[in-house]
Amino acid sequence: MPFPLQALAPEKFIRSVYSSPVRVHKNDLGLSLDISYITRELIVCSCPVVKYPKLLYRNSLKDLISYLNLRHGAGNWKIYNFKAEKGDSDYNDEDLVTALFEPLNSSEETAKFACPSLSSIYGAAKSPCNEVYDNASTPSVSSTRESLLESLDSYIQRYGWLDHSPPPFVLLEEILDNMHEYLTQDSSRVVLLHCKMGKGRSGSVIVAYLMKYMRCSLREGCEIFVNNRFKVGLTQGVTIRSQLRYLRYHERFLQMDHPSNRPNVLSESARAQFMINSFEISHLLSAAPVNLESKNYSISIKIQIYNRNRDSLVDVFDTSNKDFIIDSKPHGLFDRVTVGQQVTESDIRVSFGLRHKGNTFIDNITQLTSLSHFWINLYWETLACSRSESADNYTLEKLANEQSRCRDSKNFAMFSIKWAELDGVKGLQSKGFKLFESLTLRWQLL
Repeated sequence: MPFPLQALAPEKFIRSVYSSPVRVHKNDLGLSLDISYITRELIVCSCPVVKYPKLLYRNSLKDLISYLNLRHGAGNWKIYNFKAEKGDSDYNDEDLVTALFEPLNSSEETAKFACPSLSSIYGAAKSPCNEVYDNASTPSVSSTRESLLESLDSYIQRYGWLDHSPPPFVLLEEILDNMHEYLTQDSSRVVLLHCKMGKGRSGSVIVAYLMKYMRCSLREGCEIFVNNRFKVGLTQGVTIRSQLRYLRYHERFLQMDHPSNRPNVLSESARAQFMINSFEISHLLSAAPVNLESKNYSISIKIQIYNRNRDSLVDVFDTSNKDFIIDSKPHGLFDRVTVGQQVTESDIRVSFGLRHKGNTFIDNITQLTSLSHFWINLYWETLACSRSESADNYTLEKLANEQSRCRDSKNFAMFSIKWAELDGVKGLQSKGFKLFESLTLRWQLL
């Protein structure tokens, strides 16, 4: 028996190697796809692409759309794209329309070739492709494409944010509710989630959905995701500390005594404003090499927020613009950095680096020696500092009243974190030179 040429396709071999850590769903349609069913209606995959060379090892958008139509039926699926960064091979709305429209413009023979094993899956009478081709002759090509573009929200929702980062808290809840609304309209519907690799961002949303609508605990949600997305022992799923921190915020949100207050909590979080007063840093550079303990070097501390498209960060505070010099005192050093910066967003990123003040070339190299950061939601951390047990303690008015009664209102809210708890480069634990032992951030409500 001759060896099937299809099995020799380089794309299939490369994709199988590339997706080896992933628990891939086996399909009988002859399509090589990295997709994983977390539950019957929740699917995760890596980002589909439309160009080479990434088509060699990533999902083809055309194949993915074909699979969804053949397996679940046209109109029974929706894509949620959490990838904010743009690449040359990434698909845009026009690419998606082309993938949706292609079967409508195919010949009968092409249709048969593109839809293998249909009769064995659906039966000839119920094939979704048959329905598509039967309805394809009425509208013109241009009107059909325009119609698809206008109704694209029925096929995809783009909620992208930066890789290796948590989503803004309010956005996370919006995503979950949108998914749930879509799924509950028809029991045969499915949603397909993807970011870049179908790991951190997609995993965060999956876990949060399992917690909110399937009554799973945070631990159970993480286990369900990792067990159904990855092969045993190769990864732990959602591992980035800031993403896990936001899932704990979500857990507290779901544990509120009165679920009817949840919309009000989101509203309060969205309109909260803060004054960040100071950083308190302990054991500054105590573990760094001796030759770095010089007045030529300084710690760079930035407070950042998402830009409008959530594909980049905006600096709202940067010590590089301040006269903050690292002292060369012995271990036990405690430094206080005055900030005095107003922030109009609850979700902030605090990043740390090492800078050289004298030489630009040395500074460019120095910046690569230590990189770390963390994300927090100031509203939830303020609420964590509250001692009130009233049912409406989540309101900004109640929190402000409690703050005004505090002996030192500027120190009403605080968040402490150890160096080991920071996020490293690209979601890894590697952070480079240890710059300090711990840090405390202090702020107040405005």
